[in-house]
Amino acid sequence: MPPASSTDPPARSTEVRWETGLTPGDHAALSALLRAAFPGPEFEPDRSWPASWARKEVRVWLEASGVPVAHLGFERRLAGAPTGDLLLAGVGDVAVSPSHQGRGLGAALMRALADVLPDAADFGFLQCREEVAGFYASTGWTRVDNPTRFVDVRDARSVREGVFPTFVRPGRRPLSDWPAGLIDLRGLPW
Repeated sequence: MPPASSTDPPARSTEVRWETGLTPGDHAALSALLRAAFPGPEFEPDRSWPASWARKEVRVWLEASGVPVAHLGFERRLAGAPTGDLLLAGVGDVAVSPSHQGRGLGAALMRALADVLPDAADFGFLQCREEVAGFYASTGWTRVDNPTRFVDVRDARSVREGVFPTFVRPGRRPLSDWPAGLIDLRGLPW
């Protein structure tokens, strides 16, 4: 058998845990991954969520040699829609370690999420920068044109409407059930 090359995906395991089940060591390891992927003041060494965003309820991550190398979190929330409330799993903090990018880990992370969503929420929901929209479209997410309403992260009180690239994927309900019109996140964005 030939030796592994630097482009081979690392041997990995998948972890899915409720936020309440994370240990201080888990937070430190996830924080290290998130700080490497998102340089800046958002993530602190002992906290694996940004202070100005909604704290995640469930974490999904991939490990290589016992170290997190890809991560996402989601929080479930009833969001308002013209057709009635929807239970959304708002996905955020999607990251692949810079040293492991280009090895298919982002796609593997999205497959792991797809396995969890049918038991978690009506739909997965995420908003992103235009620069990464193609990645989500290529991994099973569907772009929708709904405007959204959310609490402004700058002061955590005022309500803002924004239009970011928005993607959904089926959970308990089929994509054909996704409504048109304003989606009110009723809280901070994910």
